[in-house]
Amino acid sequence: MVRGNPRSCPLNVKRLLNVKRLVFNVLQLVSLLVLPVLPACAVPRPTIKIALVAPFEGRFREVGYDAFPAMRLALREQIKAGGIGRYQVEFVAYNDDADPVLAERVAHDVVLDERVMAVIGHFRLDTTRAAAAVYVQGQLALVVPQVPADQLPSDPLIFPLAPTREKMSDALAECPAGSGDVVQVDYSLPPFKGTVNSDWLHLLPDFHSPAALHLLGASIHGLCFAADAPLLRDLPAAAQALAGFQDVSGGVAPAPRSISAYDATRLLLRAIQADIDANGVPTRAGVAEALRQIDYQGLLGHISFDQNNTWRSAPAWIYEYDAGAVAHLVK
Repeated sequence: MVRGNPRSCPLNVKRLLNVKRLVFNVLQLVSLLVLPVLPACAVPRPTIKIALVAPFEGRFREVGYDAFPAMRLALREQIKAGGIGRYQVEFVAYNDDADPVLAERVAHDVVLDERVMAVIGHFRLDTTRAAAAVYVQGQLALVVPQVPADQLPSDPLIFPLAPTREKMSDALAECPAGSGDVVQVDYSLPPFKGTVNSDWLHLLPDFHSPAALHLLGASIHGLCFAADAPLLRDLPAAAQALAGFQDVSGGVAPAPRSISAYDATRLLLRAIQADIDANGVPTRAGVAEALRQIDYQGLLGHISFDQNNTWRSAPAWIYEYDAGAVAHLVK
C-alpha cells in the first residue's frame, strides 16, 4: 500500500484497476497513447508528463477512477489531431489516499520528476491545500477541479477550475421554495439546502456519488445542492466527448468529475502547445504563463483566468433529489 512506503510512489495502475475490475494497465497506456505518435522511422521523441494526483484507494477511490479515463480520452484526441509538436506526452498517476499528509509527500515526488510540466489534482479541499505549497515551491502549475476557487491559496501557479463557494451559495437561490437555509461544511462538499443526516457527510466524495444515496438514505429526498460540473445527461457536448469513456475504464460510466478532468487535460495540452509555439521547448514556467494567457472553449464553458487566476465565468449547476432519489437539474 502506498501509504506504508517510506516514500510515496507513482500509482500502480494495474493493481488498483484490478480492484475496480478494469483492464488497462501502464503498459497498455503507453502502447495506446504514446506509440501512435511516434514517426514511422521510430526516432524517439522527448517525453514530457502531466501528473494526476487523486485518491485511487480507500473510500474515495472513485475520484481517481472517474478522472483517469477522461484524461486518456483527452490525450487520445490530441494524438489524432497531430500530437504536441515533436514531443510525446505521458500521464503519470499518483495516489494520495485522500490523506493530506500523504498528499504533501506525493507532491514532493511529483516535483522531483523534471519531466512533469503541470499537475491536475487533488480534487479535494484538504489534500489540495496540503500539497499546494509544495507545487508552488517547485514552480509547478496546479490545475484544481472541484475545489471552490475562494477556498484555495491565491498564487500565480494555482488555477482553480470551479466557481467560488460564494457563487455556488448564491446559485442555491434557484432551489425550490422550502428547501431551507444554505448549509456550508468544512469537507470537500459544495453548499446545499436540505435536511440530511450530517453524520455521514464527511464520508461523501460529492453529492452525485452513488455513496450519497447509500449513506443518506431517505433524507436525500429534497436535498438541493450546487455542483461544479453536471451529469452527462444534462450536457450533450460532454456526453459526446466522453462517449468512449467506458472503452478505457472497463465499463465504469463517466461521472461529473470526468468532465472536469477532461477539460483540465485539454487545457493543459493547449498550454503546453502554446509554450512550445512561443519558446520552442516546454518548461514549467512557460506552461504556467501559457495557462495565465489561456483562452479555451471547454465542455464546461469558456475558460480564461483573470489577474488572480480565477475563472470568473465558472458555472454552478444546481440539482435536487426527488422522492425516487434521482437528482434533477434545477439550473
